[in-house]
Amino acid sequence: MRSSLRTSMTLAVTFLLFLAFNLVWIGKLPDIRWDLSEHKIHTFAPAVKQLLTTLEDPVDLYYFNSSNDPKRSYAVQRYSKRIEDLLKEYEKTANGMINLHLIEPAPFSEDAYKARLSGLDDNAGFLGLIGTRVGHGVRRIGSFSLDQEPLLEYEIGHLLYKLQHPERPVIALLSGLAMDKSASRLLQELQQEFDLVNLEPAAASIPQQIKTLMVVHPQALPERTVYVIEQFVLKGGRLMMFIDPLNEQRPNLPSGNTRLSELLAAWGIQMPADQLVVDDVYTPRETQGAPNQVRLNLPRQAMNTHDISTWNLSRVTVSSSGALSPLSKSRTTFTPLLQSSEQSVLLDVNGLTSATAIDALIEEAAKQERQHVIAARIEGPSYSVFPDGIKGQPPGLQKAAQIHVVVVADTDMLMDKVNDSAPDGNALFVLNTLDNLSVPDTLAAIRPRAPQETSPNRLERMRNVAKQAYRLKAGELERRLQRTEQEWQRLSPWTTALGTQPVDTTTQLQALNKERLRLPMELHTLEHEAYAQVRRLECVIKLTVTFAIPVTLCLIAWLVFLGQRRRRLKAGNLIH
Repeated sequence: MRSSLRTSMTLAVTFLLFLAFNLVWIGKLPDIRWDLSEHKIHTFAPAVKQLLTTLEDPVDLYYFNSSNDPKRSYAVQRYSKRIEDLLKEYEKTANGMINLHLIEPAPFSEDAYKARLSGLDDNAGFLGLIGTRVGHGVRRIGSFSLDQEPLLEYEIGHLLYKLQHPERPVIALLSGLAMDKSASRLLQELQQEFDLVNLEPAAASIPQQIKTLMVVHPQALPERTVYVIEQFVLKGGRLMMFIDPLNEQRPNLPSGNTRLSELLAAWGIQMPADQLVVDDVYTPRETQGAPNQVRLNLPRQAMNTHDISTWNLSRVTVSSSGALSPLSKSRTTFTPLLQSSEQSVLLDVNGLTSATAIDALIEEAAKQERQHVIAARIEGPSYSVFPDGIKGQPPGLQKAAQIHVVVVADTDMLMDKVNDSAPDGNALFVLNTLDNLSVPDTLAAIRPRAPQETSPNRLERMRNVAKQAYRLKAGELERRLQRTEQEWQRLSPWTTALGTQPVDTTTQLQALNKERLRLPMELHTLEHEAYAQVRRLECVIKLTVTFAIPVTLCLIAWLVFLGQRRRRLKAGNLIH
């Protein structure tokens, strides 16, 4: 009796001490957290904390998350929870400057109505953010996309910064081309987003209030202006420059200076002045063989998805673009933004006179295994290529420890005839880049969390080899299929007809139809042969993963059974 009473009293005292510890001391213990994720996604970067400390006025954040939407995948559901946790950390770290409101809008509710009214996307349930500041406008993130997860901190930071600083950034435009008519659509969008200042081509200086500069076709600018651009960059100005080995608007435009290649070399890059990129994968089939243009439609996989320039970007169209490459002894950081596919080659500008030569080069491109960079971000130390100044002016800055430049090897992408083919692509790429170059260091320092590159495993290497083998053999068949389809469409145009229609039995159309059926079958056979070893290895891996745990459990059970049987036999021998 005493023993049970003593035990009960001990448990009661232990429980009371535990409660007293939690009530008195738990609030005084340090807040210790461990981030065990691979890329430390739950740990704030120092730049994020610095941005939160610079908030001057309180803001309200409304996070709309339709967590019970049946159209939402498990991966998106996990991502939505991560965004919620991150926003809570923002609210906690901001010391009262952020008021977070978590909203789960039900269908046809007032919350859902407000979300749609603010422009949030509801394709797979609401997953967006609305920010407000008293006395100012409202900003939104229409939808958080899972494939843009590395940009999450920048997205939220950008919204917070724009709420604090709603004024439009000042951007200066310095162009060697007349863009008023040929690029009117882009200029209109630039004027909506920025306070756009147009500078004269022969500008002797850049105003002090200009911190971000956009230069188009500097080959047509005088040497004095190139010197002004160089000094602007060395003084810390941010630059986005469009250069081009062949401008389709004015292909015979003479170069006004010879120092541009030296300036590029000072930045650690080079661009062949007479070579264009020809791509077998990204060249639209309807433009192949055009003797006056080499157009590329660059999809999402041709972009650096971990850079702000490609934020919410789906496609970029370039035309007669050049190729950028870093110099071997460069000290600057060369970050590709837009690239061709691995099936691409460089075409001499003089080869544009022959459509047959372009087709031949496109066929040759299918056999290549090299990507070409069309746009790149350059950061790092640089030096002046005008050490003695220019035309009697005293020398300017001779070097800089850090420059910020984005170079695009194409000017035609700005023009309406190319820009219209990608309404949310080319213009958005330019706007994203200029906006990022114009923000202060506190926001620009928030860099995307790019995953660490790992060496490919055996399966990935086999897939790459199979892909190259398929592309090598399938290129000619795909081009024949494209030509057959075009010829069939020409001979059999679409017409309005009755419900029942006669079958055209002409010999030529019948032959084309047979070719249209046969070529896809041959392509399917080629793909099956090229990926045969890959599929066998994938099957082995799937079987191994599927049966590994059951087989292991069976072996453990068998070993336990044998052990128990051996002990019973020993016990029986001892008894006898």
